[in-house]
Amino acid sequence: MHSDLRAYLDRAGFSRDRDRRMVDGLRVLQELASRSALPITYGTFAERLQPGLAPIATAHTLEDIGQFCNAAGWPNVTCFVVSAATGECSDGFTKISTEDPEVARDAAWLAYAAYRNAPRVDDAGLAPFQSASAGAYERVAPPWSGSSKRPVSVL
Repeated sequence: MHSDLRAYLDRAGFSRDRDRRMVDGLRVLQELASRSALPITYGTFAERLQPGLAPIATAHTLEDIGQFCNAAGWPNVTCFVVSAATGECSDGFTKISTEDPEVARDAAWLAYAAYRNAPRVDDAGLAPFQSASAGAYERVAPPWSGSSKRPVSVL
């Protein structure tokens, strides 16, 4: 497990189940970000996290993930989860981030899929291509920011 994540979980003092849900959820979202810039619904996220889990039950897990990502300076991958009805992130996303969800998705996709330099749950320490002097992960504005061009990818 990445040392940033282990230290955060130790400080947070969550229950073992809450730790597991957060780590598993973060792993699911990082895998998604490494394959596509397209979001998934809360229902799909819930099913990938734990088969049979109700979508509403993911709210605390997503909040835990988002708070960790912000505290550690990792890409906030919670922006990949959207409502099936509206296609938008829930109000909970704005609780943990001031970023526009589309910009955050683009930045996370670039970090995980294109540059492959974002930290991952299962890294032992620093992410590949990140030096100890580089500090926290730096967001790079996607080249298509402000334009209507978006990457197209297939899951």
